[in-house]
Amino acid sequence: MLKIRKHNKLLMVLSLLTVLSLLVIGCSAPKAPEEKGGEQKDDSAAKDTFKVATVLTGPINDAGWNESAYKGLMKAKETLGVEVAYTENVPQPDFETAIRDYADKGYDLIIAHGFEFTDAAKAVAPNYPDIQFAVVNGSVAQEPNLGSFRFDTPQVGFLAGAFAGLITKSNVVGMIGGMKFPHIQDSLTGFEAGAKYVNPDVKVLQAYTESWTDIPKGKETALAMIDQGADVVCTNANQVGLGGIEAAKERGVYAIGYIDDQYKVAPGTVPVSAIQSVEDLVVKIIEMAKAEPIKPQTYLLGAKDGVVRLSDFYELGKEPVPDEIKQKMQEILEGLKDGSLKEQGIVPKSSFEK
Repeated sequence: MLKIRKHNKLLMVLSLLTVLSLLVIGCSAPKAPEEKGGEQKDDSAAKDTFKVATVLTGPINDAGWNESAYKGLMKAKETLGVEVAYTENVPQPDFETAIRDYADKGYDLIIAHGFEFTDAAKAVAPNYPDIQFAVVNGSVAQEPNLGSFRFDTPQVGFLAGAFAGLITKSNVVGMIGGMKFPHIQDSLTGFEAGAKYVNPDVKVLQAYTESWTDIPKGKETALAMIDQGADVVCTNANQVGLGGIEAAKERGVYAIGYIDDQYKVAPGTVPVSAIQSVEDLVVKIIEMAKAEPIKPQTYLLGAKDGVVRLSDFYELGKEPVPDEIKQKMQEILEGLKDGSLKEQGIVPKSSFEK
């Protein structure tokens, strides 16, 4: 009997210990969910981060179109707090694959940097209705989530033309375009309108080089304009513009920088530049997409969006740009920003504007 009682007591003690162990485990159990909850909170924060990917046709160090987009992406990362990724040097056969890869990874916005991506973006976008797609320099609009973003190029030409009309002594100015694409033609139309807005008596010469890279052709074309009396020239043709500036420097006339600030190319020859900033355009696209979904339309961004502007004013030869010219140009810039010059029909409409 004693052995049985001892055995029963031992069983009771073991049972009690088992119950206590279960209670201890039960009290400790909330710790695991707390740690898990922390991880879930981090995951939620990651999901709340706006993710942007950009696909590029060239390298991020091309000192031009692709590098400017890359800089805009990095600027957006810093100023807007977005998560970014990019793929450079994407060949045409891989356009669709590169875009789809980012869509599969759940990026919120995919920027296809160049009209060349139009068909690929149109093919991929319908399969990912919750993702936003933007084509830079495109004109595609597709329900529900694909839009295009372009510069309001007549505004850029207008700024350059107005400055040319204000500083010319011969009343002859000229602008050179590269290929006869609509946006290049728009810039030349804007240039003529700007020049004649400030100087109704000015004669505006126009020409195309049919090249983006033939610098000697740019110089040759600018020299031909100078021979016709032009004392101010401007070129919208990428590298070809360097030839135009070289011609102006050689003949002692002025060249207006275009797209980027080109003062350093020829100080004293380039008194100002009409800028359309790809870097700021990319930032603006991301800012807009983050605020509300992109609509299936072509967005024209200009002075009011901060992507079209003037560089600093430098010198005309050895003299500073006169204050009255600076004031007039500031007045024009404000007219572009508030839309009043376009409303009055003074600034031409873009070819991409309905």
